[in-house]
Amino acid sequence: MAFCRSVLVLSVLGLLNSVTASNVPVLMFGDVASTQEESLPLSKVSFTEFNTILKHTLVNDPFTVIFIEETLSVEDFSLKNSEGETSFPFLHSNIGKAVYLPSTTSPLRALNKLADPEKVDHVKLTENGLSAEIEPESGKFLFINLKDAKEGETRAELLRRHNDFIEELFGKLKKRYPEVVAVYTAHYPSWTIAEHHSRQRRQATEAQAEPGFYNLAGLMLYVNSMVLNDGGNTVTLSASTKQTVASNDTVLNATLEFGDRSVLLNFDNKAGYWFFNRVILTELSQGVSTVEELMPSEPVYALDRFSYRCAQAVVFTSVNTSRPYSLSFNDIKDPADLMGPGWDLALKRFSYSCAQAVVFTSVNTSRPYSLAFNDIKLQPYTSENQTDFGDSLNCQGFFSVAIWSGLFVVFILLAITFFGIMMMMDIRAMDRFDDPKGKTITVIAQE
Repeated sequence: MAFCRSVLVLSVLGLLNSVTASNVPVLMFGDVASTQEESLPLSKVSFTEFNTILKHTLVNDPFTVIFIEETLSVEDFSLKNSEGETSFPFLHSNIGKAVYLPSTTSPLRALNKLADPEKVDHVKLTENGLSAEIEPESGKFLFINLKDAKEGETRAELLRRHNDFIEELFGKLKKRYPEVVAVYTAHYPSWTIAEHHSRQRRQATEAQAEPGFYNLAGLMLYVNSMVLNDGGNTVTLSASTKQTVASNDTVLNATLEFGDRSVLLNFDNKAGYWFFNRVILTELSQGVSTVEELMPSEPVYALDRFSYRCAQAVVFTSVNTSRPYSLSFNDIKDPADLMGPGWDLALKRFSYSCAQAVVFTSVNTSRPYSLAFNDIKLQPYTSENQTDFGDSLNCQGFFSVAIWSGLFVVFILLAITFFGIMMMMDIRAMDRFDDPKGKTITVIAQE
């Protein structure tokens, strides 16, 4: 029970604090003392700052009348009626020599604190007028609560009536007292936008590993399929069970294990290029280990930090004539940082890409192996936090067979057109038709 009471007390105090800490506009005009206060639209005046401003404004101890709306906001000062007239013509006419604070914290509390309790009157404006008479005494604080709202009256009409009432009463007070300061404010703001400070926490979704994609320490490799051919059988190597990488500044070796078979990819780094030099194939059958060195059928290389891309098969084959092995990398993409003597190469920071098959063949003349990488993209010597391939060098050049054929046809058509124009410009009339002194040719109609 004690806990519930404590919670209730804290809730009530929080509510009271939110009510008393409402920010409302304050307009002070009349015989105000000169101040340097500027009315910045987005600035807020705290309770302490407003208390200081009041002391400087009311330093001459004038008669102070406070007109208190139930609700008031900055937007109310720009209201207009159906005819386009403002609701505060009198207040607008005094704005040049007034102190305007668009957002003030608890101004009524500060006014009540500053006022002498023995010289304070609180009256209400009702439909029948003021609830009490104003006593003629200098240095007095008069609080007038404007509570005369009528049924069916619009907000603009209500504020216009209050403007006229303020103008009338302020004129009467000016005739009665030597110095008068009027303060126009409210209990609560009429336009309130609740502020909510929230932060959503979203659980990051784990990236789905793409089949054929390997992101190892220093090597990124994507290959659609790896096809091993030993001259008689064709096996597709997929779902590598283990991957290891060993590297230094000039050489990187990545090993992919597929059960009884393992494939070692060798990369060299030199002079700003990396090269995919060779593949070492190791087979374990009945306790006997067979090692084959496969060479690429075409160079695979790229600039450093660039990747290599090839949608065709990249084939590595052996030169073993008795049993030709081949390993094909279909649709390969690999990011690398290496270079070697004229093989699959790329500049450092580039990747190598080839949609065709990149084939590595063995140098064993008795048992020719080949390993084809179909649609491959790769880039070795990548940083540990790198997740994307670098710019890629494609194995296919820009001038393909179709482009060369089109250019050849265009050159033939241009040559024929040029030859025809030259022949037309070479046509000339006979000399006898051009000589005016020559014999005239006469043609008789009967002929």
